[in-house]
Amino acid sequence: MDFPAETWQRLSHSHFYLDRSDTRLELDYSQVEQFYFPLAQRLLDSLKPDARLLVSVAGIPGSGKTAFSTLLTGILNAHCREDIAVLIGQDGWHYPNAYLDSHTLHFGGEEVTLRSIKGAPESYDTTSAYSCLLSIRQQVEVSFPVYDRTFHDPIPHAGHILKSQRIIIVEGNYWLLDEDPWRSFYPLFDLHILLSADTASLVDGLRQRHLKGGKTPQTVEEHIRRVDFTNAARILQHLLPPDIIVHKADSFRISRIE
Repeated sequence: MDFPAETWQRLSHSHFYLDRSDTRLELDYSQVEQFYFPLAQRLLDSLKPDARLLVSVAGIPGSGKTAFSTLLTGILNAHCREDIAVLIGQDGWHYPNAYLDSHTLHFGGEEVTLRSIKGAPESYDTTSAYSCLLSIRQQVEVSFPVYDRTFHDPIPHAGHILKSQRIIIVEGNYWLLDEDPWRSFYPLFDLHILLSADTASLVDGLRQRHLKGGKTPQTVEEHIRRVDFTNAARILQHLLPPDIIVHKADSFRISRIE
């Protein structure tokens, strides 16, 4: 299907922001026409009558999952002329900082607080995440937690899904992690998308994201080396099969889809 001019016109008059922040995402016509719109059409074609379509978007830290998912959601809604799609971020299911500060585990040969490795698989409340996604599958109105990038803590029930919203895109690092309890999420999704990128090409994006969050340069470099790279290796070594692989040139640009 050709990319409709009307859809681009509606998109070009819309504004998309990263993580509910003031960071505006720029639209690239060639990227939308070549990659995003065909993928959006595939999701629409996969919809079944009176059912929801749950789509996971997974990938290593810094691969651009939030930006990709934000644009894909916006394109679906612009093309359908209604809010048919909703985006949920996995980070909303982080344990609160109070919990992370008071719980420890063995990491890299030492006992550390979960707060010090925030972003690792163990820092998420997977029980709550599973319960929420199961409710979403049942096509009812559901609230979900949203991660606040200013206070760096999840806000319970900050997001809402209406019964009429039928495509639910859920982005996060670990939806394809082949470890317990994460592998139990795999059957909840109808379609699994993996963003694939070379780790080295993502370092600058990771660095800027952490710096914007208020960390010192020294703390950022240590976190990237100790936590982000460790999590990336863990994901790549224990990966469940995706249905679609989106190859990224960097955090924002797609090079091809298979």
